[in-house]
Amino acid sequence: MSSDLDALRTQVANQAHSVAETINEGFDGFHIGAGDYIVEATAPEGQSTAGGKLALQHIRLVPRRKGFTALIIGAVNPTTLRAELRTYEHVALSHLARFGKAIDIDEEEYAELLEKGQVVMNLLRMKLTIVEAPPQIIAAAQAARKKTSPVALLVMVVVILLAAMVVYRLLATRHG
Repeated sequence: MSSDLDALRTQVANQAHSVAETINEGFDGFHIGAGDYIVEATAPEGQSTAGGKLALQHIRLVPRRKGFTALIIGAVNPTTLRAELRTYEHVALSHLARFGKAIDIDEEEYAELLEKGQVVMNLLRMKLTIVEAPPQIIAAAQAARKKTSPVALLVMVVVILLAAMVVYRLLATRHG
């Protein structure tokens, strides 16, 4: 079946699938974070990449544990032989901006991932660029940090009301 599918795919689509397999095999056994994330490169769907126009493949961290979300950490384009991996700050701030909470991966673990990624991209003869967080991601993450959740706001109001009731009773018993 696999050879039949390979025969139907265009040369660029086959190359893209080969790149995804190499990346996935290069990170085989590599797990990070509380979500037990694994690195996964997506492969193009279908038999063609429209002459390379649809050849861009995402590199993700996919959680093996429930309750965690997949994280886009980069991309690779087999037609241009270019790859990008995001910095820890970029991934962390993107997650904070989108979900309002910190990622469960520490910087040292992610540094190991980037080192391994450089080795894998060298094997693929890809020109690797490490991508910093763009200003709009930084701004969105700062806004998410400042945003008070409705639950936190409700808890704060309840605590203030309870404190006001205690003060009122104390004053009422002293003057009463």
